[in-house]
Amino acid sequence: MMFRFLIIFIGLSLSLVACSSPTTTNHVKWSYGHGSNIDELAIIKVVFYRNGALLGSYSGGGMGPGASTKRITEKRYYWAGGGGLPVDGMAVPDQAVVEMVSFYDRKRYRIRVDLPTDLAQQMQQRYQINGRTDQRNWLYFGLAPGGYYEVLLMGDLAGASPDILLTRGIAEEVADDWYDKKVPLSRQYGIDSFDKKYGALFKQYPVPQGMAWAPIMDDYRAKQPRTDQHPVK
Repeated sequence: MMFRFLIIFIGLSLSLVACSSPTTTNHVKWSYGHGSNIDELAIIKVVFYRNGALLGSYSGGGMGPGASTKRITEKRYYWAGGGGLPVDGMAVPDQAVVEMVSFYDRKRYRIRVDLPTDLAQQMQQRYQINGRTDQRNWLYFGLAPGGYYEVLLMGDLAGASPDILLTRGIAEEVADDWYDKKVPLSRQYGIDSFDKKYGALFKQYPVPQGMAWAPIMDDYRAKQPRTDQHPVK
């Protein structure tokens, strides 16, 4: 693995620039995550803003899992992945920038999104579910082959559902990174190993590209159980 990736990985554990203050923090407990529905990703950077001011900048090389033999052959297209670094005490953002490397596409992508103005209120809404309360306060960034992305608001694994789609689109391809011009992405992130493991399967079981993912992921959400029938006031 290249030296640059090692530096990024160390940054995942050590790097956080937070600019929240008591005047911007609205005391909403929330977290964020990222991943894919069939790809593997290197999560390079996550940056949050509110009212144009920087809230937090996370630099890291965390992986967002998604691919597996069963998921490819059985076309199990659902968002998977992991959480990001702690955002305790941080205000709910109204903008986000996320940079990821797609192993399937062999490209570096950047997602820039404006988040709903009532996102804090959506996160705070609680529901009575099987004798306990839960809320959708996990902000999730998903990237699929062809640069398709969705930003979702989720509950926990057995909590409030279905997921709420906040925004979606096609991510911007980052083509001006000076180091990418010097060292191919495949060498920086070990993408050749991903191709060796899954390349033949993807040829046998082609996956959708770009906005063709939209109706597929809409269908997946429509089939999620509706557990938000009993909001807590």
